[in-house]
Amino acid sequence: MDKNETNEQNPQAEPVVFIQKLAQETTSLERQFLCSFEELSLFDSFQKANAIFIKPNLTYPTYKKGVTTRKDFIESFVSALRQINSTTIIYIGEGEGGYNSYSMTEAMRNMGFFEIEKKYPNVKIVNISEQQSATVELEANGKPYLINLPSLFLNDIDFSISCPLPKVHCMTKITLSIKNQWGCLPDTMRLKNHFVFDDIIGQICNKLKFRYAFLDGKYGLNNNGPMVGDPVELNWFAASNSLGAFDMIVSEMMGFDWEKIGHLKMANKYGLIPKRNDINVIGDIESLRKIFILKRDLWNYPGLAAFHSSKLTHLFYFSIFSKPLHDIMYTFRKRPI
Repeated sequence: MDKNETNEQNPQAEPVVFIQKLAQETTSLERQFLCSFEELSLFDSFQKANAIFIKPNLTYPTYKKGVTTRKDFIESFVSALRQINSTTIIYIGEGEGGYNSYSMTEAMRNMGFFEIEKKYPNVKIVNISEQQSATVELEANGKPYLINLPSLFLNDIDFSISCPLPKVHCMTKITLSIKNQWGCLPDTMRLKNHFVFDDIIGQICNKLKFRYAFLDGKYGLNNNGPMVGDPVELNWFAASNSLGAFDMIVSEMMGFDWEKIGHLKMANKYGLIPKRNDINVIGDIESLRKIFILKRDLWNYPGLAAFHSSKLTHLFYFSIFSKPLHDIMYTFRKRPI
């Protein structure tokens, strides 16, 4: 994939990031969404679309502050979109992962997402790992890299929307709108691709047509993540028509330099990160800024080594030694799920 492909598929002339303090009451939050739609020129895009996909971050089997996108946030989002029209199909979903540790269908049921499907017309909740997939060719380390991606995105979706939280991440430093797409890989053992994560995640965003990002910033996760750490109440609302602009500005609000985040540096190579001076920031960043810190614990470091090594990934997760190694580790630490 080259830079021209990315630019052609992202037609917005100006990257816009809309920042406000998060509205607390449901009606006010819906108005906030509608206001952001106007600034991002989302009305026309949604009106013309046959189907879109909304990707929350649901990396835990139940709702957890600072870890999972709130069902109420997604419902207000859907309600606002339904004020534009009731015909565009809205898919909402997540894939199973985390060492194949829990059912995403049950997780979405536990968190109440199927209630949205019942309440609003043409809304479909999907477990991405249960969808048909197709093999696509990406690039990693300068060579072709084959990976399976959901056919639903490739064939049926006009555009996709990322709905992350502001979290630190023990492997990638932070996880925002671009990192959120890792959950779109249907393979329940997608961790086998971690060693090329920095190279391919931006390409995945492009292939799956992610065009917008909306931050559920009620809570963030500080000190460690993506599942353990300290939830912090922020009350941030951020939206953008550019995932790169979104991640740049929100990482700045969190006190991180995006150029020191591996996967964002690589996303820049593929034209996903605009120049800072080209971004139209609507809102006051300074009044909302909160400094986040990543504090890796002892057990993060073996995982970090495996994250960047296909051989260590095989040893820790796929070899005959994987179970005894995990049994030893969980003798000393609590299982995250």
